[in-house]
Amino acid sequence: MAELIFVIFSRKLFLVSLVSLIFITPQLMSRETISEQLEYLDKYVFCFIGDSGKVNAVQGKVAKALSNSNCTHIWHTGDIVYPSGINSANDPDFSDKFLIPFKELFKKEIPFFLTLGNHDHKKNPKAFLEIASTEPLINFPNYFFQKDFGPICFVALDTTVFDKIYMFNKRDIQIKWLKKTKESLKNTCKFSIAVGHHPLFSSGDRKRATPQLSMFLKNHIFGSFDVYVSGHNHVLADEGALKDTIQLISGTGSLPGGSPKVEPEGIFNQESPGFLQLIFYFKGNSIYGNYKFIAAETGRTVWENNRIGRGIRLN
Repeated sequence: MAELIFVIFSRKLFLVSLVSLIFITPQLMSRETISEQLEYLDKYVFCFIGDSGKVNAVQGKVAKALSNSNCTHIWHTGDIVYPSGINSANDPDFSDKFLIPFKELFKKEIPFFLTLGNHDHKKNPKAFLEIASTEPLINFPNYFFQKDFGPICFVALDTTVFDKIYMFNKRDIQIKWLKKTKESLKNTCKFSIAVGHHPLFSSGDRKRATPQLSMFLKNHIFGSFDVYVSGHNHVLADEGALKDTIQLISGTGSLPGGSPKVEPEGIFNQESPGFLQLIFYFKGNSIYGNYKFIAAETGRTVWENNRIGRGIRLN
């Protein structure tokens, strides 16, 4: 039975019909049903792109689609500059492959939040920190960091140090920081998102993370956060939930490819150029997230689903 509720926001009263929206295990709702039933909340519209570091036609389409969207904040899931990151803060590759392609977004003063991918680590990853220290619209205070937007909390990770065996000596400091951060957020965070470059599993290519990365994600991310967003796999994907954490992939920023020939039932995995969008709805003390994948060429939603926020769970 449909449940009728009243949602009051920005001095407007909306009558919202929600069908099976309150759930712990995510359930699919059709795009048509959602668009008819819900009113958008404009304060925060988070968009996620990844693997955009090659200048080509696909990158141009994704950048244009983002500039034409209603995104208010953009998270980059890594591989910002192909093939090997940048040498210094003055490296022309950063301008040629990131600043110029996304210049329309910077003109609108839309902030970017960065996470580094494995390609970004190859030369001088510290250069990204130097750039962010002088560019107010580029947020990257550390290789891993935390950011709040009211009751919505984000944790940005550096998953490459767990993926690469030779970077083992950089893992403990991130794990200790993450434990303290989760503890500090457990009473205030109502909807939690972790952002990293590497996924834990996939229905397409690169089916599973390396053993050491898998251990980190299973022990510290899955089961603790509502949503984990990654790139690395050059697809748009909703891979479903593990330990009540939904895994989403947004990695078609310039080199799409690697989706399965046949999608498993209930799973979305396509190599269409595009991006992920996440918006929120409130009911009392609860917060709901609506996530959708948007195709760059058409601007249309190709997959959409919802979940209720549970905040941070300590595991």
